[in-house]
Amino acid sequence: MKDKFRVNNFDLLRLLAALQVAIYHTSHQFNVDPEKTSIFLALSNYFPGVPIFFFVSGYLISKSFENNSNLTDYIQNRALRIFPALIVVTLVSIIGVYLTGYLTANNVGVGNVIAWVIGQLTITQFYNPDFLRGFGFGALNASLWTVTVELQFYIVIPIIYAIFGLAKPENASKKIIGLIGFFMLFFIARFYYVEQYGQNVLFKLASVTFLPWFFMFLLGVLFQKNFAFFYRLLAGKAIYMIVIYLVTSYLTVTYWGWTMSNGINPLLYCLLVATIFSCAYTLPTLSHKLFRGNDISYGIYIYHMPVVNFLLYYGYNNGILIQMIAMLICIALAITSWVLIEKPAIKLKKHPFNPFNSTTQRKKHAEQTQ
Repeated sequence: MKDKFRVNNFDLLRLLAALQVAIYHTSHQFNVDPEKTSIFLALSNYFPGVPIFFFVSGYLISKSFENNSNLTDYIQNRALRIFPALIVVTLVSIIGVYLTGYLTANNVGVGNVIAWVIGQLTITQFYNPDFLRGFGFGALNASLWTVTVELQFYIVIPIIYAIFGLAKPENASKKIIGLIGFFMLFFIARFYYVEQYGQNVLFKLASVTFLPWFFMFLLGVLFQKNFAFFYRLLAGKAIYMIVIYLVTSYLTVTYWGWTMSNGINPLLYCLLVATIFSCAYTLPTLSHKLFRGNDISYGIYIYHMPVVNFLLYYGYNNGILIQMIAMLICIALAITSWVLIEKPAIKLKKHPFNPFNSTTQRKKHAEQTQ
């Protein structure tokens, strides 16, 4: 089962999820109707990228933490995956805005810029200052609110494991199911009250905490903890699961008014994650054959909104051609980010001279090289 766990299509699924988010945002900003453009683009709306990311993150991060619960290693590995590319996209974005002359024309002070940069490089990526509201559509990299949430997931998971003893198999699944039910209430409340309190500052801040989204992450933990069961139930059945999910989604959304996108109905979300898991373990070597371990999903996610904003700022704001150009630029930047930034940073996780490596890892490497 360990070998079966490792061989999967999650790199491919993350890429498709990132593309879904990018296509959704570019379609909206460039006035492209996916339903009139392509049936594939129309169907992509039934697979919301952010909820998929949260599930996959819970599935993989929880396993990584269980394999090595050393907090130094855990923090290092998470930081190396998130921050190098985030630092670069932040600097590229703000330098690009400066070069357009926007900051000078609007008399934006250095202090304001520094405050925004600090927010982007810590844990308040959702912060959108007034001085950027006139650039593009008004939020230079609006998608990065999910990085804030993801970082909170990373902080909370060791705490949850410690409090509830989730590393032990005894009753772990029951505890996780209880936690899923508890945190699902925050998710339901967030979308139930959004029309009434959506402009309230405290409500907005609560929406970028882990609370409304943690049940999605915990569903990933549940699937990971019960891998053998879900593997026997769903592996190799992706076609069936996709058909069942699409038919159910269409009927419930069209006739019952169930929600989709980030506010996806929780019951529908459970069916979605079962479908994603099935896809991950149907033809499980497909992802590796296609990409050989290369993963540009994060690059696509963090670069697509700055690209959109720069095009909008220069007046390119309408049509599928502009959308295609935006996507091509985004993919090129994502590939560059992977090759020059992300891949070298990931290699540092096992680099013998990495000063953040644990003593145990350094001893192990020394023994292997003797």
